[in-house]
Amino acid sequence: MPPTRTATARRTLHTPSQGASTPGRTRLQVRRARLARPTDEDRSSTPRRVSVPRSAAAAHMHDLCALETQRMQAKQEQERSIQEERLQRARTVDEQLMEERRVAKENRPPPSSWHTYQDYEMKLLCAEYEQTVSQLRAELEDRDTELARLRLAADQHHQAESQLTTSVHEWKTRVAQLEEQLHSRDDRTHELRREADEARALVRNLEMRLIDADALRRRLHNQVQELRGNVRVYARIRPSLQDGAVAEWHFPDAAMLATQMEVRVPTESATGTASVKTHAFTFDHVFPPASTQADVFAEVADLLQSVLDGYHTTIFAYGQTGSGKTHTLEGGAGIDWDHQHAGMNDDPNVGLIPRAMHMLWRVAEAQRIHGWSYTFEASMVEVYLDQVSDLLGDEPGKGKGRAHGKDKCEIKHLPTHTHIEHAVVAPMTRPNDVYALLAQAKKRRQVAATLMNERSSRSHSVFALRSRC
Repeated sequence: MPPTRTATARRTLHTPSQGASTPGRTRLQVRRARLARPTDEDRSSTPRRVSVPRSAAAAHMHDLCALETQRMQAKQEQERSIQEERLQRARTVDEQLMEERRVAKENRPPPSSWHTYQDYEMKLLCAEYEQTVSQLRAELEDRDTELARLRLAADQHHQAESQLTTSVHEWKTRVAQLEEQLHSRDDRTHELRREADEARALVRNLEMRLIDADALRRRLHNQVQELRGNVRVYARIRPSLQDGAVAEWHFPDAAMLATQMEVRVPTESATGTASVKTHAFTFDHVFPPASTQADVFAEVADLLQSVLDGYHTTIFAYGQTGSGKTHTLEGGAGIDWDHQHAGMNDDPNVGLIPRAMHMLWRVAEAQRIHGWSYTFEASMVEVYLDQVSDLLGDEPGKGKGRAHGKDKCEIKHLPTHTHIEHAVVAPMTRPNDVYALLAQAKKRRQVAATLMNERSSRSHSVFALRSRC
């Protein structure tokens, strides 16, 4: 066992001159004895000669015995090789042990340097003491460092406290100033509230005066319109399409009222005497051939103001084929109604209907600041062969209640107004919507060629604009 080996090793170490065998040598002898002594397996595997009577199976048994003998010999050879390998390993181990003993013997200190158990314990205690002292010194250094840090932090806190004290004093002074300003602002607020109340009272008074003034304006405006005539007749002369016209136009008061017009036509009597016959006409206003669409609209713009004042207003254009009715109301033939753009408002050929829509919309927007809000709706029908048809309905088709491919409408006379049933009423969200309505209606109107106009409108169209406040 290990203690016994240790004791033997110590005894051998202290008595190297004795002739007793060493533990390593003893173990080597024991191993050699075990390897030399045959085991029970070896005894059982050793072939024995057994005398058996020869019989019919003797030859077979002889062969089996020979095979068994060969197998046993091979096994013995294998075991001998294993034993030799074990002996070789044992010799190697012994050599290693002998080398280790030699090295240990060479490195063994002299007996004078050996220490007792008490010396060993004293050395351990000294080592523990030195370790404890080192730990305490490290802790002391840490405490000193922490104390220095705390002192520095205390100094910083004292400095911050002094700064805070100064800041608090400044803030108290600032608060006192703000309180003083607040009191002054309160006084100013009371004064402003009083002024605001006075201003609101003044605004209410001005609003009442504005309402009264607006009512007076409406009354005076409509009185002026009545004085000028509830029914006015204007004449617009279309420029001649051919040079060398027979009739001559003269406007005697063109520089003043522009209400008179003379037509001078050369005639010939039955006797062949040539003369010039003059026909004089008087209207509320006469527009010469050089008049523009803007000139015509400026004359009727006052009538449109009455629409927003709640009065019914009608602008009716009549004349022979090719006299320029559609040109005056809707616009010239060169306008592309299908491609709307912002520049259409400045087109000089735009007629009275688009101009009226933009003017009403502009005035309605200006009235919003006075609390007035307007909405506009439009419808457009045509009268053809004593039938009223809607020009803003669905796609044309044939069927009951349809005339010439358009929805048939009926005129209803109510106590307050005249109403056209089954006519589409389109809301106007912006003034440019009127161009789309006119384009849609223009595609569905009845037109035909005449001697005076290649594409003449063969029906009467009615554009109705409703404003609600």
